[in-house]
Amino acid sequence: MKTSARCIGLTRSEVNYLEAASFLPPALLACLRGAQWRSGSAAVLELSPATAEEFREAFTEQLAKVGFDEAYEPTAEGKLLEDLIDRFHGEQIAN
Repeated sequence: MKTSARCIGLTRSEVNYLEAASFLPPALLACLRGAQWRSGSAAVLELSPATAEEFREAFTEQLAKVGFDEAYEPTAEGKLLEDLIDRFHGEQIAN
């Protein structure tokens, strides 16, 4: 059974954040640098479901570290990470 790739859209600011982040392992950074730019401000990552899950795990670990303030409200970075977690879980299929 062949698994289909997932296409995940990212903004320029999201790519910049992730490239500057110290929490992504080298293999995921390499995937990120392979993004196809649709315009100057929009990129698409085409990932296997397993690689998308690796990204989600990295985002989830970082969310636990920096995603909430003292009152357990999401920080700006936490909201960004929550959004990325949701998008990397999506079922968008590459054509």
